[in-house]
Amino acid sequence: WTLAPALTHSAPPLDVVEMLVWGREGVVATYKHPNLPGLLLEAVRLASFGALWPVYLFGQGCVAASFAAVYLLGRDLLGPGRALAGTLLLTGIFYYSWPTPEVNHNLLQMPLWAWTGLALWRAVQSERILWWFLLGLFAGLSLWAKYSSGLLLLAAFVWLLADGRGRACLSRPGPWLALAVCALVALAQAIYMVESGFLPLDYATTRAGSSKAGGPVSFLLAQLADHAVFALMALAAGLFGAGAARAPAEESGARRFLLILGIGPLLLTALAAVATGLGLKDMWGMPMFNWSGLLLMALLPGRFDGRRLARLGAMAAGLLVLVPAAYAAAVLFGASISDKPVRVAWPQDAIAGRLLRGYIEETGAAPRIVVGHQWLAGLVALKAPGDPSVSINADPGKSPWVSDRDIAERGALAVWRTGRKLPPGMAALAAGWPLRRETFRWSDSPTARPIRITWTVIPPRPPGTRKTGSADR
Repeated sequence: WTLAPALTHSAPPLDVVEMLVWGREGVVATYKHPNLPGLLLEAVRLASFGALWPVYLFGQGCVAASFAAVYLLGRDLLGPGRALAGTLLLTGIFYYSWPTPEVNHNLLQMPLWAWTGLALWRAVQSERILWWFLLGLFAGLSLWAKYSSGLLLLAAFVWLLADGRGRACLSRPGPWLALAVCALVALAQAIYMVESGFLPLDYATTRAGSSKAGGPVSFLLAQLADHAVFALMALAAGLFGAGAARAPAEESGARRFLLILGIGPLLLTALAAVATGLGLKDMWGMPMFNWSGLLLMALLPGRFDGRRLARLGAMAAGLLVLVPAAYAAAVLFGASISDKPVRVAWPQDAIAGRLLRGYIEETGAAPRIVVGHQWLAGLVALKAPGDPSVSINADPGKSPWVSDRDIAERGALAVWRTGRKLPPGMAALAAGWPLRRETFRWSDSPTARPIRITWTVIPPRPPGTRKTGSADR
């Protein structure tokens, strides 16, 4: 899963571009989400001198970290054999394979949720202060990944109240230490939410209210569909059948833990959609299924043995080879299926090279600001020398690190898809400046429609001089 995108992508996925655009600004959050993924990807980019393959490796590190925490938790709950089986089964869940090159908030939630669950169980069972501290740390970091991590924390609190040993811990310092650490880690996010007027909530509400968001039933069905290969693996391994449900009574606590943390966030999400009337995006379920394999092994342990574990291992190994190969083929041969390019097939080098050369020829220097949609402007900015900032559609509310004055004084390269209606800020910015139009081929297929881009140069204005175009608004 590192090689498949690294060898086939001619441009990063949308969310990777977005994370890198935000990461270079060093902000704690944006109008969409907290910015931990962006900050981490920027660190990866700097450490690798701009190479992209380490970003994909980082994404697989998130998956591996999730698997490690799941195995460790499963070993505590069910023993090493079933823990390994429950971990191997995760390779059959869609979210752990095809979407993982798109490193984003959902992907980063996966390991943080998994380690939060492990820390919670070990904190209660061992009553060691270290695990309570780690619980608070992972819980706080999960809120830096995405605010919807609150669903997991709510499910964790429900389990504490439902479990006798968990309730007993509430009279001791451990849980309160965890709460204090979580609050301290998440404090910067709380401050951002208040100071921004809760912009991320507005964004989430808009997304949930869009025509592309489905209802709770379609959301739940989509999550079941994402487990299709998971179920086939369990079936082929022989885990279903007579005697499968013989579960030891002494594992009732483990089953309760896995049920509440494994299904609780999913049900809370669906109930919230019913209560508010808002829709749900299928990918919002991505971090919720770390414990699916362990839950299956806890509920249906009766037919598990070494032979069936070996079958699961063979199937998991096959999936780790075949699915990335299918992904690579889909990217390479996508032009024969559709005349529209997937984003990772865009010719980033050609687009950025042509626009940057044009800007440098006119101004004598590389752009310090690129204005446009975060995808297209980001493609150009990521290839530009000097790490220019991206102003998202010339909207200071979406990119407060770039002001109108910054654009007027430093100049900017403005870029957008030809024929697209411009947001008001972009339209005002580009008015009065010469427009250039470029066409780029992304495939040799005769049916592939070219990518058409319009761009303009907003030249820098020396301080104290009056504008000659419409760079100021």
